Amino acid sequence: MTAEIDIDEADVLVYTQGLEKANRLTTEINKSLKNIAKTSSHSSRLFTPILSRNNMLSTLQRNIESTLNSVSSVKDLANDASRHEIILSKGYKKIGLKQYIQAVHKLDDMLEDIKAGKEKHADNAEFTGMLSHLSGLIKSSENSLRNYFMALLTSIRPFDPQININKKIPFPYYQDDQLNDMIILLDYFHNSSENPGAVDEVLIRERCDWILKCMAFLEPFAKEVNGSGGDSYEKGSSGLNSYTEALLGFVANEKSFVDDLYVQDTDLKPTIFCEIIVPLLTAYTRLVNLNLDYVRSNMANTGILIFELADGVHNVKRILRGTPLENCKPMEDCADSVHKITQSLFKDVILHIAAKVNSMASIPADNGVTEATVETMSRLRKFSDYKNGCLGAVESVTRTSWLPANFKEREFTLQADTNLSTPQARLSCFFSDCIDVLIVSLERRSQKLLMPDREPDVANPNSKRNPHMPRIGFFIIMNMTLIEQIVEKSELNQVLGTEGRARLDRLKKRYITYMVADWRQLATNLMDSVFIDSSGKISSKDKDQIKEKFHRFNEGFEELVSKYKQYRLSDPGLKATLKSEIVSLVMPMYDRFYRRYKDSFKNPRKHIKYTPSEITSILDQVGR
Repeated sequence: MTAEIDIDEADVLVYTQGLEKANRLTTEINKSLKNIAKTSSHSSRLFTPILSRNNMLSTLQRNIESTLNSVSSVKDLANDASRHEIILSKGYKKIGLKQYIQAVHKLDDMLEDIKAGKEKHADNAEFTGMLSHLSGLIKSSENSLRNYFMALLTSIRPFDPQININKKIPFPYYQDDQLNDMIILLDYFHNSSENPGAVDEVLIRERCDWILKCMAFLEPFAKEVNGSGGDSYEKGSSGLNSYTEALLGFVANEKSFVDDLYVQDTDLKPTIFCEIIVPLLTAYTRLVNLNLDYVRSNMANTGILIFELADGVHNVKRILRGTPLENCKPMEDCADSVHKITQSLFKDVILHIAAKVNSMASIPADNGVTEATVETMSRLRKFSDYKNGCLGAVESVTRTSWLPANFKEREFTLQADTNLSTPQARLSCFFSDCIDVLIVSLERRSQKLLMPDREPDVANPNSKRNPHMPRIGFFIIMNMTLIEQIVEKSELNQVLGTEGRARLDRLKKRYITYMVADWRQLATNLMDSVFIDSSGKISSKDKDQIKEKFHRFNEGFEELVSKYKQYRLSDPGLKATLKSEIVSLVMPMYDRFYRRYKDSFKNPRKHIKYTPSEITSILDQVGR
């Protein structure tokens, strides 16, 4: 009997066998895994250097590619720079200023691009070299442009302005192409330079120095004053006149120059103009003040120069109107100094006239013109040549400021209602007052010389204290004749105007009245009470008086005619006036007296020597 096998045991047996088999497989697998691990470890040791080398090769490949790219970039920049450098090497004269500056701008743009990427190329020697080369090239090009700008500025050499003034030719000025190039250069430096104001400083310095060098030709003559050594100053002889004229020319030139150059920079115009011109004005005012010192030290001889100085300062101030230097302080101070001296000159002229007359030791033997009259009229004539300067000075001057201390209104010819509100009227009044002072002083001095013990009674045709009235009248009229001649032949005629000439006429009439004082006295002698009674008869006593009056008239008439003939009157107008005065004084009185008493005598010719027609004929003869 087959032994029975338990089912559970069979299952265990099967599982046990399976486990053994699995164990054997596991053992085999472990062996295999160990072999694999050993092989993997060995492979890892073999591949690690290969991977490291591969990484190194990858890095090297990237560096090589970057380097090739950098080299390519440097090559492109170098090519561009080389192209512009070739243009610059030809120079602005050959290629033209605009193209030259355009090439500089291109290089400058390249330089800015390189600087902008500087960190990226910090370790790249090629880019560092390129940066240095471009910087040097741009700097060199800008130096060339600066030198060209300087060459343009100095292309006009210093010259003697007097030559141009004498020849009446304009001062030298830049050509249009030169101005255009300077405008281009200014625009470049204002927009491209690290110090844009430097080019303006160069321009200011060069222009100012150039003008001062030109003015230096004139400065020695502007310092000299003719008349400061004792002789009277001659009009126009001051070297400062040419200096002023040259300054006016340079100021006008610089106004045009700055306007032409700073077309695109209008805000800079005022500053540039001022900085060029102010040193010139400083030099000018220094010379004016030097001349003023000469005038102050010798007013008698050089006083007239003040009007030329006034004209010069006025002209300079006028050309500065509308510019930033319109109220320039040095010029304002200078004008004030000139104005003060000009004002004082009016008073000094009056005082000088009186002093000159008072120094007269005697009346001229021929009762002719005095040195004081000649000098006074010469001075006034010179004054009248500076009408504009006089008008400017008299604007703020009152009549009382120049009148003498011993002024008496009745001695002067100004009418009380005369309007002196305008400078023209005051100037006319001043010149007329000068003539009044001269004539009144001559009369006063004459009376003192002829009557030293009597107090002068001046400007009084009816004076009872002056027996020398006709002589003084003739003496004054002789001097007035010269005065009228000078007035008619000079600017004095225009300056005096209608009122001034009327005052001359009044003055002349006064002293013609002096001249005919004896004739008036002669005519007065013929005034009588009524000698004829109601019956038409004349008493013996009255008849004797009438005879005596005719006798005194005959003697006086002949004496006065003799004196009249001694008057050496060359002026036909004066002769006619004097004759007219005498006739108007004598003839009405004589004709009346003659007609009343001509039939009172048995033998009229014994007592009545002249008929009215004979008197008229005699006066006609002596009045020719």
